[in-house]
Amino acid sequence: MYKWMEWIAKAAGLNLLWILFTLCGFGFLGLFPATVALLMVTRDVKTGNQKGIVASFLNYYVENFIKANAYGYLIVIINIALISLAIQSVHSSVLLAIPIFVVTVLVFMISLYLLPVFTYFHASFLNHLKLSIVMALGHPVVSFVLFSLFVLNFGVIFYSRILIAFPILFLFFMVSVSAYFVMVVLLPVFRKYGESEKAATSNQVSEV
Repeated sequence: MYKWMEWIAKAAGLNLLWILFTLCGFGFLGLFPATVALLMVTRDVKTGNQKGIVASFLNYYVENFIKANAYGYLIVIINIALISLAIQSVHSSVLLAIPIFVVTVLVFMISLYLLPVFTYFHASFLNHLKLSIVMALGHPVVSFVLFSLFVLNFGVIFYSRILIAFPILFLFFMVSVSAYFVMVVLLPVFRKYGESEKAATSNQVSEV
């Protein structure tokens, strides 16, 4: 019972921190750094490397502020451009619309991995992108779960009746619980690729 109460308190606290730090960045500048910080703290909690939640959240937020916004808005711009192109192509040619739609869906699925990959792997943007592509294509079930979580959150936010009926849902739990499930699903995948990278590095060192 105590563990459940502790988990609920952490989820509520993290959700409030995400809202607070998103607002600190005036929304559009705070959204992605706050999301990255939330994923990183959730990762720490899940892996047992937890320190002070507030201090860790603040540190991750400040440390990744520029990169998180760069990654986040690159994702937004590319997806909006592709979705707009897909909508326009429907009115011009069905044959053209099909491949554009497929590419749009694939890019969107890859985009769902990019920020979580950024929070776990210390690498360049190109390597983060490569890992996101490999994971998105190599783990269709995980990709479906991530997509389902996104659709669920998007639906709750934009279907205002739910928020009006249950405002506590957004205020205390929705984002933090989603981040927890993202890490539950992705951590085994991340560890698999992390071990592969370590093995490859050790082989290179031994060869030298």
